[in-house]
Amino acid sequence: MDKTQYKLSCTLVGHGEDVRAIANFEDGTLVSASRDKTARVWKPNRESIEYVESNILHGHNNFVSSVCVLNPTEKYPSSLIVTGSNDKHICIYVLGESEPMRKILAHKDTVCNLRAGVDEGTFLSSSWDLSAKLWSLDDIDNAKLILHGHTLAVWCVADLPNKTIVTGSADKFVIVWTRDGKQLHKLDGHTDCVRDIAAIKDDEFLTCANDATIKHWDAISGTCLGTYYGHENYIYGISATINGTIVVTSGEDKTIRVWKNGEVDQTLTLPTSSVWCVTLLPNGDIAAGSSDGIVRVFSANPDRWASTEILKMWDQLIIDDQLKSEAESNKNIKINELPTVSELGRPGNRDGQTKMFNENGKAVVYSWSANDQQWIKIGDVIGEPGGNSSKQLYNGIEYDYVFSVDIQDGVPPLKLPYNKTDDPWVAAQKFIHDNELSQMFLDQVANFIIKNSTPAPNFAANSQFADPFTGGSRYIPGSGLPNARTTPTATSTVTTAADPFTGGNRYIPGASQMPSPTSSNISASYIPHGHYLKLEQANLTVILEKLKELNSKQTESTLKLSDEQLESVLQLVNTEKTENNPEIINNFWQLLNWPSECVFPVLDIARLAVLHKRVNDELCTDNLMPIIMRHLGADAISANQMLTFRLLANMFNHERGERLNLMHNDDVLNALIQLKTLGSKNNQVAISTYMLNLIVGLNKLNDAQVRTRALNVMMNILPSLKESEAVFRLLVALGTLLLTTYDTNERLELISTIKKSTVTINLINGYSNHLSMSDPLGKVSKCSKDIIDLIA
Repeated sequence: MDKTQYKLSCTLVGHGEDVRAIANFEDGTLVSASRDKTARVWKPNRESIEYVESNILHGHNNFVSSVCVLNPTEKYPSSLIVTGSNDKHICIYVLGESEPMRKILAHKDTVCNLRAGVDEGTFLSSSWDLSAKLWSLDDIDNAKLILHGHTLAVWCVADLPNKTIVTGSADKFVIVWTRDGKQLHKLDGHTDCVRDIAAIKDDEFLTCANDATIKHWDAISGTCLGTYYGHENYIYGISATINGTIVVTSGEDKTIRVWKNGEVDQTLTLPTSSVWCVTLLPNGDIAAGSSDGIVRVFSANPDRWASTEILKMWDQLIIDDQLKSEAESNKNIKINELPTVSELGRPGNRDGQTKMFNENGKAVVYSWSANDQQWIKIGDVIGEPGGNSSKQLYNGIEYDYVFSVDIQDGVPPLKLPYNKTDDPWVAAQKFIHDNELSQMFLDQVANFIIKNSTPAPNFAANSQFADPFTGGSRYIPGSGLPNARTTPTATSTVTTAADPFTGGNRYIPGASQMPSPTSSNISASYIPHGHYLKLEQANLTVILEKLKELNSKQTESTLKLSDEQLESVLQLVNTEKTENNPEIINNFWQLLNWPSECVFPVLDIARLAVLHKRVNDELCTDNLMPIIMRHLGADAISANQMLTFRLLANMFNHERGERLNLMHNDDVLNALIQLKTLGSKNNQVAISTYMLNLIVGLNKLNDAQVRTRALNVMMNILPSLKESEAVFRLLVALGTLLLTTYDTNERLELISTIKKSTVTINLINGYSNHLSMSDPLGKVSKCSKDIIDLIA
């Protein structure tokens, strides 16, 4: 008699992006977590043949990367759902509720795995910040146990029935921990990133990894009891019955594999790129989430199979997908017929020309740079027959591309990791910041990324009132590591020269301008409500050197500080590591009174320091406004002016600074109107960011006169803005003003004021029909069209 096979039972469609994690309650209720920033609850009907989406869980502002569930107990009678995200937070929901009952900042980086604990009311989390934590509902604000021992991202964690804890990492090691946080064993066996763990006995467990193997371990002795092979690519997820009689795995080879006694018993192929997660349900069914955003359920019970018609369609879908994959991979690249790298000395025909070469038996692509008069390596040919896996790890995290960037002859190239879901300017800015490079390279690096990668999708399209700069609820430069959804590595080179304006090592005030926004589909309805933009990041080492240099030139003793005092002032930028020290604040006030030609590094510190609430409370007083106004005058030094507008923009991030800004908004707007020029690109961006934050702040004031005044100032400065990023932010401010003016008569008055300005209308109409090289994503055009719709 033929054995019963797993077959498709049903498909659960609802997510807009990859389903990265899945968990289930004892009654079979499923919870899926997705890159679309939500988790979804799926309730089975009585026969578990179909599922109904019963809830969409909101609360995260970035990819939801992990989920676990806590079944009700006598002590904790509510069924709970726990989710983790790239936003570093953990959200806890009561089953049936759409908003979290608690939200905690759990890690310093992505929460990539969650698992219910064996003790009542506990769960574990692991993160890219190299740690794992044990949490208890008794004191949810503080981790019960923190585990440090891995050198790269901790991808997975599990609590064994014998109460030992197991972690797996991108450093290829598995660590077994005692309950008091001591390492019992550090297990060496996998040759690539360890992705998931499944307990099968009190003291035995399985791990799966990017090396396409499964390993069976004894937690007490630390020995490997077996290695199992079956997958053809990375294995992402593993689930098992507690006795280990049935094991299921999923991976990058588009399959779910059912294992019995260490052998693959059945292979289920899915029509999708990656099967990210898999779980065995209480009734023996299998649920899996994949890169196409679908949750699929498979059953070995014929009563729960899909209809014959659906199964036929499913089989054909698999065949069509396999034929497509084969067609893409069998393009018959004849490597032996490609020119060898010895022919790289021959010049290309045009700038940007790409050409394949045979490099040590592999097909690689080079691009001709007319400027450098050389061929620059882009990377290996994607889909090359017999090629290695398409995934690329960098510092334990997977990326679509890891570019090699040559900055200087004789120096090893720097690595620039990038995902197609990232904003090119954010990635470029982070690369510049991490490697302490000149800000002058920002556009060059960002444009290089755009040229050598595919466009990012729009994450804001389905998110009402999402921040247009990231598709999230607030813009934080460099926040969140890129998501680990990857395709082939691309290795490329950027050749740079010394900064032609400042010299290679000279201090550039405010050198880390805010990177360009992400979303390529801006809609006025996505303009942020109640969220401020921050202008941050700086090279504190360079600032300190400049402070010491300028300090030595002060002739008045009251303005001169010791080196130790100068170093202590930098602590204001990172207040989490220091205690409240009035002396440091007093020293900083002293520096703020330096002469205008010397004060720019002090202003650079100020605009970073006010991002911290304690410093914001202490600095944002009436004593600060005369200093601010001194640097906003028409004849002020341009660097000071730019940094002061950045300071004003950042002040909004806490209540004291917000209140001071709103109280003196008329003074700042008057100074802005009187400027002879809006200055450089950085200054224009700083001004428009201040205006956007002011408009958001004005939502808290019921003052029609102030809103009208702000509108007139925006219309006055709009014609002078030449930088597309500044234009975009001012248009976002304009759209926000209209959307958040809820009094109908007042809103009509504002619209009437805009329509009376022929210059403004002509500019907006012109922007809506124009795309420029400085705005490759068309943000200005799209936002202009939305404003036209608002005032129609």
